[in-house]
Amino acid sequence: MPNFNFMSTVFQILGSLGLFLFGMKLMSEGLQKLSGERLRSIMRSMAGNRFKGVFSGLVVTGVIQSSSATTVMVVSFVNASLLTLREAIGVIMGANLGTTITAWIIAILGFSFSLSHIALPVVGLGMAFTFCKRPGWRSTGEFFIGFGLLFMGLDFLKESVPDINSNPAALDWIRHYSNMGFWSVLLFLVFGVLLTLVVQSSSVAMAITTTMAAKGWISFDLAAAIVLGENIGTTVTANIAAITANLNAKRAAIAHLVFNILGVIWMLFIFYWFIEFICWVVPVNPNPTLASVKAMGISDFQSLGGAAREAALERIAIPSRLAMFHTLFNFFNICILISFVPQIEKISCWLIRGKPDRKHRTSVQRLEFLTSNLAEMGELALFEGQKEMMKLAELSGEMFNGFVYVIQNPDRDLSSEVARLRDLEEESDKLSVALTNFFVKCSSHELSQNSIKMVTRSMIIVPELEELCDSCYRLITLARKRYRRQFVDQILRSPAFIEFCAEMNSFVDFADKSLVNQSISSADLDKSIKMRQKLDHVRKALRREAISQMEVGGVTRGGILFIEILSACERVNSHAMNILEAMNLKGSYLNS
Repeated sequence: MPNFNFMSTVFQILGSLGLFLFGMKLMSEGLQKLSGERLRSIMRSMAGNRFKGVFSGLVVTGVIQSSSATTVMVVSFVNASLLTLREAIGVIMGANLGTTITAWIIAILGFSFSLSHIALPVVGLGMAFTFCKRPGWRSTGEFFIGFGLLFMGLDFLKESVPDINSNPAALDWIRHYSNMGFWSVLLFLVFGVLLTLVVQSSSVAMAITTTMAAKGWISFDLAAAIVLGENIGTTVTANIAAITANLNAKRAAIAHLVFNILGVIWMLFIFYWFIEFICWVVPVNPNPTLASVKAMGISDFQSLGGAAREAALERIAIPSRLAMFHTLFNFFNICILISFVPQIEKISCWLIRGKPDRKHRTSVQRLEFLTSNLAEMGELALFEGQKEMMKLAELSGEMFNGFVYVIQNPDRDLSSEVARLRDLEEESDKLSVALTNFFVKCSSHELSQNSIKMVTRSMIIVPELEELCDSCYRLITLARKRYRRQFVDQILRSPAFIEFCAEMNSFVDFADKSLVNQSISSADLDKSIKMRQKLDHVRKALRREAISQMEVGGVTRGGILFIEILSACERVNSHAMNILEAMNLKGSYLNS
């Protein structure tokens, strides 16, 4: 029977942790959907000085409630050459501080107030919101459901962990390892590392530590030692993600470990003084609220007196003290070590030796690396996908400019230029495939309604851009025929055709700029339609003129080539117009 009770307790604890973790995941996803665009704007500030990096890491981790996810994302960005190693270290510092918000949520709402009786109604309220038509309300509902489940899991966890006083054998074991002075601090620090390695979540480890301390299993100083160990253990996830990454990504992951270990080292020198400082900052409340007493599971508090009452008051203060310890430790660690980022970078390079790859990652390689860790990034990956799509648009514009240059210089040797343009076309094919795979992977994850529209629009635009590049390359091959066979027909040098090329260039450039701005107004869409109609009118006039010349002077290879060029120009205009229509969510592309 004792074995059965023990296994039952273990499974109750595991189930409670599972509910807690699932609630945190839902809450995080709801917040990401509500603030995805703001998070992506913060992501844009990551590349810069170390202080911007700290701010970015703090905000992003505070929203997604996972320092591991942030550091895995940073490692992916370094691997994809989107962040330098020095910039990454700043973001990692901010992530360490951002993850302390979880401790405050647990301390204030989980132990200072008893939310168990309202957790289930909050889940019901969230479920009602999920039936709303507005995406923002549905995301809010998802947040409420996660919020309620998180505190249901925390409440179950508090009930599942038995009172230490009812387990004399366990109490003797804990007392034996708690009375070894500073060695006990080191022992529980190692336990914190192992605990985080097992659960793979510093938030879950923090919930377990706070619950153990609140139940009287361990004192505040030993709980603080476990928190220090959790700071080291949480770095393992990023190091695992960096195993197959490049040299700088491995160094970014190891820099996280170095930063946290250095912080733990200096903290150990002043550990007991710092504990006294935290106790001074968060003093014991001699008259705790009834809600906080119930949240701690102390049923007979009013009848307690003397040392027993004092011990109960100390237990009630532990959750807030642990949250304050976690926060101030990480804050002071950043303040002390932010000036030594170059030195941390050098230590990381010394630990992970090798010659860095000086070649920048191609767009395709960047997308492949981002896609491999997309599950950890969620909404945040979309910004980088949009950046790479802009590069595909730039390729199309550059290829059309190359066609104009080649067609207007038939007497020059442009073999190297044509070869360069051919390489651009091959790059556009690879990039379009990588982008399509990237956005397909994005669509399989939980995204906000605006992000879903962004992904859908991008999956429509990417094939159009790829076809636009193909059509531009078709124009280049036709121009190359003219160059090889020296077709110098007068119509190819006519002012009308030169002006037509210039107006087409403006039209393609207009489509590319609209794509960069990620929006197009109704007035600009009407303007683009008029531009397209004018181009069609001029193209048809040029075609009629070419046919008339062939009817009078006979069919020539140059005339046929010119008609083929005009047909290819029509395809370029068509794809550019499709892109402009796709930029307007109410455009005709939705019905095509």
